[in-house]
Amino acid sequence: MEPHVKLAFAMRSTSGGYAVLLGAGASIASGMPSAYDVQQDLIARMAAAEGETDIGDPHTWYKERFGREATYDALLAALASSPFERQALLRSFFEPDDDERERGVKQPTQVHQAIAHLIAGGHVRIVLTTNFDRLMETALRQAGIEPTVVAHRDDVVGLAPLHTLPCLVVHVHGDYLNPTSMLNTPEELDAYDPATDALLDRIFDDYGLVIAGWSSTWDPALRNALSRCSRHVFASYWTDPYPLPEIARDVLARRRATYVQTDADSFFGQVADAVDALADTERRHPASVAIEVASAKRSLSGTRQAISLHDALRRESSRIASLPLRIDGPWDHPGNVAAEHARRLGLLESEAELLLALIATTSYWGSAETDRWWMRDLDQLGTAVPASGATALLNLARSPATMAIYAAGVAALAAERWSTLVRLLTEPQAEARHTGKNRAAALLLSPTHVFDGIAPVRRLHDQLAPAFTRHLALSPTAYLDNWERFEYLRSIAQWDAEEGLDWGFMRTTGMFDAHLPVPSGWIRQELDREGDTHPLLTAGFLNGSAERLNTARNAIDEQFSRWSIQARWQN
Repeated sequence: MEPHVKLAFAMRSTSGGYAVLLGAGASIASGMPSAYDVQQDLIARMAAAEGETDIGDPHTWYKERFGREATYDALLAALASSPFERQALLRSFFEPDDDERERGVKQPTQVHQAIAHLIAGGHVRIVLTTNFDRLMETALRQAGIEPTVVAHRDDVVGLAPLHTLPCLVVHVHGDYLNPTSMLNTPEELDAYDPATDALLDRIFDDYGLVIAGWSSTWDPALRNALSRCSRHVFASYWTDPYPLPEIARDVLARRRATYVQTDADSFFGQVADAVDALADTERRHPASVAIEVASAKRSLSGTRQAISLHDALRRESSRIASLPLRIDGPWDHPGNVAAEHARRLGLLESEAELLLALIATTSYWGSAETDRWWMRDLDQLGTAVPASGATALLNLARSPATMAIYAAGVAALAAERWSTLVRLLTEPQAEARHTGKNRAAALLLSPTHVFDGIAPVRRLHDQLAPAFTRHLALSPTAYLDNWERFEYLRSIAQWDAEEGLDWGFMRTTGMFDAHLPVPSGWIRQELDREGDTHPLLTAGFLNGSAERLNTARNAIDEQFSRWSIQARWQN
């Protein structure tokens, strides 16, 4: 088996069990200067300030001139008089100017992006880097992940337990934003302070490791940290396009790592693709879902008895409700809760794919009779877990109900099945964990409540999209319109029921100082045309009161406008 495939299997089965070590090779490919190059430039500037322009090798000149090796502390002290000036001086080396940004220089490379993708999926949790730049942090933030950063020995003191940190980036040799932390001379790299050594021991003992772009030649303290590790719980890999030097091969043997002779961009890209492919294989084959949906449509058309559809809905609902990861836990995780949450969410999405397609189809084409076949199961899918533990995992157990509510609600709205929509927003019940009281499940179990992680509402929208565009033949625009209308009506019902408002995502319209959600115009037109006789109201929405609906609509629009403007200014 290819090394990247073996590693993908390991990452997929050991959530959050891997760390990555990036050396200079990972940054130089982006056009970032090496630490040695930066020092050379600073020495040349110092020599020029003293009137010397032809100095030969800068490091040799510095040692002859001052009788010691060049250090960042000494160079920066000579060239800049304040911490702000020192940071500004270093920033020119590690941050791109406009021209470099346009040419893609000093920007995250494929390896940084692939690692960020693996971290977002919960497969990698820790990145160690010997580089002074912040390319890894930039790639993570572009992926919507805010890392915990250790860039100075003082940052190690008081660091939370590693398994509680969703993402940790450790600058082993410091970074340019903390000039006094930067280590580069042989003396500085010969030994770390005890706190840094203790942190490295924890990481190298407890996590699998993937090394890239690091020769090990100039880093004896880091070599020693790797060599003294006696535990090898997970396999390790070392990728480099060139044969490793002898000193690195010794570390490789001590770590019992697998050497992969390829560049970091290729290897990490292959690993990320393989992990995604493994996730795809766990999903139900699209053809089987399409066959079940086609059978459901025939049942609903009246050309045959719908017994098979009834049985399929009940079978899938019962199966999802009784999944071990939904009812058995465990609800505390000894490793990374965020990574475990991402793993479980991916499995629940895969397991629920057929059920959601059948519910959307039945809600769109069905009747009051067929509504009972899936609506009565929502209570079971949203049952609260009677246990204590990590809130994110306990809430996630109720996510199949949220998925089903949105699948049914958007489909009913697209088909203008108003009675089904109103029943969906009011009848299924779920227990509020903090009070023990039953509430309307559609209002209580919002995506942001039951999901965790990055952009949960957008993730649910994208998850359900195939059911509507592939099986119900809605255009992407029609799907988005009906999604937003359901989200808007659900928000109105939340406000009217005095629930805490929980915004999804909705496009905005209007002037700079008066942003309105797009569905506001739709509901206004509907009410202007039909008033109290609109089928949404005659079906019982807000007790059938157009005045009550307009009051709620105005309140929602006002709050949304304030929120939208505030978000704009913050960004």
